[in-house]
Amino acid sequence: MEDILRLHKVRHQYNGRTVLDIPDLKIGRGSIVGLAGPNGSGKSTMLKILSLVEKCSHGTLFFENKAITPFAKGARHLLTFLPQETYLLKRSVFDNISYGLKIRGQKKELSLCVAQALELVGLSSSFAERQWSELSGGEAQRVALAARLAIKPACLMLDEPTVSVDMESARNIRRAILLARQEWGTTLVISSHHQSWLNDISDRIVYLYNGRLLDYSYKNVLLGPWEKFSDELFVVKMTDGQLLYASKPPKAGSSGVIAPKDIRISSSPSFGNEKNISGFVTGIFADNNPDSLCIHVVCGDQQFIVNIAVHAFQIAEIRPNQKVSLTYNPKDIVWLA
Repeated sequence: MEDILRLHKVRHQYNGRTVLDIPDLKIGRGSIVGLAGPNGSGKSTMLKILSLVEKCSHGTLFFENKAITPFAKGARHLLTFLPQETYLLKRSVFDNISYGLKIRGQKKELSLCVAQALELVGLSSSFAERQWSELSGGEAQRVALAARLAIKPACLMLDEPTVSVDMESARNIRRAILLARQEWGTTLVISSHHQSWLNDISDRIVYLYNGRLLDYSYKNVLLGPWEKFSDELFVVKMTDGQLLYASKPPKAGSSGVIAPKDIRISSSPSFGNEKNISGFVTGIFADNNPDSLCIHVVCGDQQFIVNIAVHAFQIAEIRPNQKVSLTYNPKDIVWLA
């Protein structure tokens, strides 16, 4: 796949503090790339740099193999960004959606373009007559997305597009994203804490922690603070009262990661030196490996992704909403610097 975007030796700083440090990251044309990681990991900063909203402190952003800056001619009209906090002009829906077209010099067939953009996000053309103040949170988010889709961007960056919206809006946003790629070949980079939704829509997921890329095999980030349980074990209590065990962390507030392959899933707990936590299956997805599946399990406030071989999955008869047990060795948790 041909690359359309590339971050090369990019470092970004705020007040002397490094918030993003990406040696090299390539994004293929027409792909959907998910960004995952805890709050403060640099996801929003990366999206702003990719969409030319912000210039990186060091390094280079390439678009179609050419180095670009926020003021590069042409490119800024092909890259667009939808922030987490919906912002609409204090005007009608029509004016909000047509604004981007007008500043790009398009004056013909504005009504048709607005109606098509509204249809993409699951809203009727009559919405064009509404004022910004008449919209619900989910409707405002979809109108903001329609305004970006109306310009048929080459690349669209989305920061938490489903946060604080209802299920219907989340489904319509997903549908619009997939249609944008299908109709125009739009490349999408999407940040979300909604792991199941992100995994379902993305071709691949990039994981960030403290502004740095994690190995793609690490999909389970475990946050502190950790408390001493014994000479060898530390724990963190989840919201449902279960204890998550780990070997001694560098410090109480350290974060760790455990790879999906290092967690076993079953209908009953195992015993011995390993530890168990229980949770409910929230999603079952195809993995990059055709011989395995990705299972999403929520335990308290923590979501885990587990790899399981297809034949083992069939034997275990795992189903959505089923209560399962996750077995792991605390020594398999890797501490992040």
